[in-house]
Amino acid sequence: MTLEFFPKYEGYDLQSQNPQIQIYGHRIYKDQTLYEYLLEFLLVFISPKSEGQKDYVEIKSDGFYFKKIEDETKRLHYYPAPKMGLKRFIFFNRSDQEKRFEIDRYALEHHREHLKQTIQIEGSNYDKDFALDILQDLFYGYTAISGKRSWFAQSLLPLTPEIIFSESIGNKKTRTENLSKEDTFLSIDREFNFSQHMFMARGGEVYYLHVLQGLNKVDNECRDNLSKKLKEMIISIPQLSALANYIQDEWEEVVDASVTQRFHYIDKKIEVIPKDYENIAHYTVEELQNLLSSELDAFEKVELVGNLIALQIIRMMTYRSTTVLNLKDRQSWIIDLTKNTQGSIRKQAVQGYQQLEENVFRAIYRVYDEEMAETKKNILQDAAKDTSLLIRKLGKDIGLIIPPTGGSMRMSLNENLVKILVLTLIKPGERLLFTTFLRLCYEHYNIVIGPKEAEKHFEEISFLNDFNENEYIFLEILRNSGFLRNLSDATSIVENPFKG
Repeated sequence: MTLEFFPKYEGYDLQSQNPQIQIYGHRIYKDQTLYEYLLEFLLVFISPKSEGQKDYVEIKSDGFYFKKIEDETKRLHYYPAPKMGLKRFIFFNRSDQEKRFEIDRYALEHHREHLKQTIQIEGSNYDKDFALDILQDLFYGYTAISGKRSWFAQSLLPLTPEIIFSESIGNKKTRTENLSKEDTFLSIDREFNFSQHMFMARGGEVYYLHVLQGLNKVDNECRDNLSKKLKEMIISIPQLSALANYIQDEWEEVVDASVTQRFHYIDKKIEVIPKDYENIAHYTVEELQNLLSSELDAFEKVELVGNLIALQIIRMMTYRSTTVLNLKDRQSWIIDLTKNTQGSIRKQAVQGYQQLEENVFRAIYRVYDEEMAETKKNILQDAAKDTSLLIRKLGKDIGLIIPPTGGSMRMSLNENLVKILVLTLIKPGERLLFTTFLRLCYEHYNIVIGPKEAEKHFEEISFLNDFNENEYIFLEILRNSGFLRNLSDATSIVENPFKG
């Protein structure tokens, strides 16, 4: 089969990649957590970017924009700053003992000693070590991802650009055998791997390219406005930004400011995604724009955007599978809001989700001739983890797929997802008829809730009345969430009350 991709880099050998990359883009990966899609996407957004590789001297320090690709034959690069001093200061003392290396303890001690020389505490009985501990606790309070990870693999909520960290990977050999206290602090920082993708596994890069696809179809004003709104979300706590800059700048004084510039940026290159994704990219841009334009608390907006990205990635993959398999109809998302375990909606929702997973996995077989597929069993088993099982994982994380454990998996909507649908499908401060809102849910996601949308999907109509109950429950969720108003017994409107 012919695989078209975006951008069209010269010399990119798509056929050499694994089947899930060839079908769904380079790459959406099982080990990436919900917040890491958002963090990696924002890392690309805030970083300087260029078409083709640039020397660090040529890199502009500005970021916060969506790069308009002028020449698709040149690979898109972005240049994040590693900020290992700040990362070590925040996470090292809170990480597992066995994942701390002596060389980093040594570096942190010097960093803290330098910081103590630069701070003053007036009118207090507390010492400077206590003040630094308070600063560390302050930052750690914004933790997004910690778990059992090493300190250099942990992340914070993106509430200021300085705490959106790039991937950094250390191992026992580089932190023990390759380093000693005689090495410069610059060497200590450089002995991390910044090019490998593990937790920042390119899912955010895939999403960034998908947003570019949508922005290619709109004018520069829309592009600039989306950049502005996204930037506003991640500069919501300027005091935190000032503290982060202070801690990192003082670390660079320890390292030696005269040479740190050579290590201020690292070079990362973005790969490719299917050209097919552009057919739904206008929905992605519109939804992101509406959500970012709604007046919300910064913490809540970050959470909702993270959930929206997961929702849109699931849409991208389900859409892609239907086009690869040449299916006549798009894959519907049959939503079950009822409590009836024996009802027809439950049955249809379970069958519908089973079909969705099957299609998403079956699409990767198109990479091989049928006679070759049998010899590629191991590759295909691995591919399942990055396709159908990945959708299952993301869907359960956001509550789109229930139950969290056990069988009879199906799609549903919790209050958080209902809020996302309202804030993304309706512009801030505007309202729509409930029937129009259901239509938009169907147009954007192929979501089937009520009988009208079910009739478009199912050939059999004997059980369509059962969807009336589903629709009524959805009405009640909207009403209880403050999004629904009744104009009459027969007419209801859905409103996005968070004015922009």
